[in-house]
Amino acid sequence: MKKIIIPIFMLLPLMTAQAQTVLTEEQQQLEQAQKQLEAAKKALEVAKIKAQAAKLKAQADSINAASAKAPTTSTTGWAIPVAVAAKPKEAAKPANKLANGTTAKVDMKYLAGAITYNDENKIEFTLDTDANGKTAKQIYDIVLKYMSELTQNKQNIASRVALVNDAEHIIANTMDEWLVFSQSFISLDRTEFKYQLIARISDNHLNLSLCRIIYNYEEGRSTGFKEPAEEVISDKIALNKKQNDLAKIFGKFRRCTIDRKDQIFAELAALVKQ
Repeated sequence: MKKIIIPIFMLLPLMTAQAQTVLTEEQQQLEQAQKQLEAAKKALEVAKIKAQAAKLKAQADSINAASAKAPTTSTTGWAIPVAVAAKPKEAAKPANKLANGTTAKVDMKYLAGAITYNDENKIEFTLDTDANGKTAKQIYDIVLKYMSELTQNKQNIASRVALVNDAEHIIANTMDEWLVFSQSFISLDRTEFKYQLIARISDNHLNLSLCRIIYNYEEGRSTGFKEPAEEVISDKIALNKKQNDLAKIFGKFRRCTIDRKDQIFAELAALVKQ
């Protein structure tokens, strides 16, 4: 009996190994079958996508062919619009590009052309504007009120309405005020700014001139001076060599003078047009 049992026990490991080998082969076959199934599914999806794309292309070709054959007009008055190719837009020139090829470093209103001269070759700024149909008397009253109030502004030194002519509708102010360049708690940079403001009025029209400008800067100091506008804010003096920026010393006089002129002209123009 023992002789029979011992060989049986010796055969058990071999039988187990064979069973595992069979099981492993079956697993591999199953995995391979699953991979083949997944590959078949993907191939089917690709085929469907290609078929749909071909269908869409055929429809598009059919529409294009029909459009090409269709007449642009019909007896009913309907027509197929013909597309017109848009003209290419021209490249816009930079707004701050100057005629000399340089780029403006400040607002263009401070550069060449900002300073105007009268027949005596003196700097003079002028405003000509209509007055929305107002009579000369109506305009005169508006301008006189404004120019009187102008002599009382907070920067006033000794401004006054110097002359008026009610019959000819002329008003002349002698202005003397501070032109402030910069101001802080510890410093104040400004100049005395003297000029004449003359209004000449007719029906529906106002002519205003700002002229005879004089700057009195830092009076009593070594850095001070008293000069007319022609020696302070002209292009040659108040602009740099390239004419694209304000000069370091006199640029501030030019900037603030133009700003003050623009303010007065804009306010009066708005008042007479109301």
